[in-house]
Amino acid sequence: MQLTISEAAAHCGYRSRTVLYRLQRDGLLHDYEVGRHGRSLLLESNPPGRCSLREYVMASVQLRFDSPLGQRPRRPAAAAPLADLSDAELGAHCDRVMAGLDALPELGPSGPDWALVAELANGSLDCSAWGPPPWSADQWATLSVVLELAQEAAADG
Repeated sequence: MQLTISEAAAHCGYRSRTVLYRLQRDGLLHDYEVGRHGRSLLLESNPPGRCSLREYVMASVQLRFDSPLGQRPRRPAAAAPLADLSDAELGAHCDRVMAGLDALPELGPSGPDWALVAELANGSLDCSAWGPPPWSADQWATLSVVLELAQEAAADG
């Protein structure tokens, strides 16, 4: 799909076009440029033989805790809360979730090695200056990123 810079920024989750203009100025979007529509530069969101524009931008910029590229997708608003499901619907939901968990390669049948995850996370994070909870959203985001990185590292090796 061909997108203008503004549309591509929204497609990547940005509210501003600044990041894409910076990448374009540095020549990093050359492979995604497909022409112009008037004065607007057009970018291809999924060019053949290349990763998607969103993945490429994510790999080209420094990922920060509040980056829209690093945010997990939110649950659709139309999805019913678990408390509103009948027993049969809840059972079917649990079966679907458990089937998905069995397919995750990094978890395997017994889950991650939490001792190794704890060791890796403790080695890369010192939150002694934070004090006891409750913590700010920034601190929780930091903990989330460190935990994900430690789980990935533990799964790799």
